[in-house]
Amino acid sequence: MNLFLLAVDTIPTKIAPQLIDLKKIFVSSPLIYAVLVLMSTASLTLWIYTLATFRPKEIMPKSFSQEIRKLLEAKQFDKAKEMCRAQSNFLSSLVAAGLTTRELGPQVMIDAMKSEGKRVSTPLWQRLSMLNDIALVAPMLGLLGTVIGMFYAFYDVNRSIESINALFDGLGIAVGTTVVGLIVAILAMVFATTLRYRLVRNLSLVENEALALSALLNR
Repeated sequence: MNLFLLAVDTIPTKIAPQLIDLKKIFVSSPLIYAVLVLMSTASLTLWIYTLATFRPKEIMPKSFSQEIRKLLEAKQFDKAKEMCRAQSNFLSSLVAAGLTTRELGPQVMIDAMKSEGKRVSTPLWQRLSMLNDIALVAPMLGLLGTVIGMFYAFYDVNRSIESINALFDGLGIAVGTTVVGLIVAILAMVFATTLRYRLVRNLSLVENEALALSALLNR
């Protein structure tokens, strides 16, 4: 009977899974977690705003393209210039630069349109660069939080059983900043990749349309 009870006592019992205390994890490094949340919010806002505003119908309205083409074919350059001033979009800026420098020669006109295109597209590339910066800084910031957490976990030189348990708890909590930093970085990289594809495609469409209209300016 005693042997049976001893065998029963030695049977491993199932340990209930421990739930993650998000509040405890956040309190361990509130500043770093707040910065990471802010970075993720900023990257998501930049991505959504750019996708919503930098669309073909926004940067190159079909009605504007058709009307400006008719004016250029009719050699009504003054009316075309007034229309470009009245319409505020990407294509109108390029055409306005071409109309302003049309009398200086084809090469000067093309260079002016290219320079205007670079100037107008600079804020868009800056948004993309900001997403890349977030993807680069977020993991390092998360690693910094982990290193700081490990420093405080190892700072206690007492080697009692309680301190060892606290040490492992502290290490587990400290890794959380690295995990969040990597998640923020991966999201920022995905946003940057999709945004780069959208920018290159739409800019190519505007460039092709601007080159087609510049041929009408050279006639």
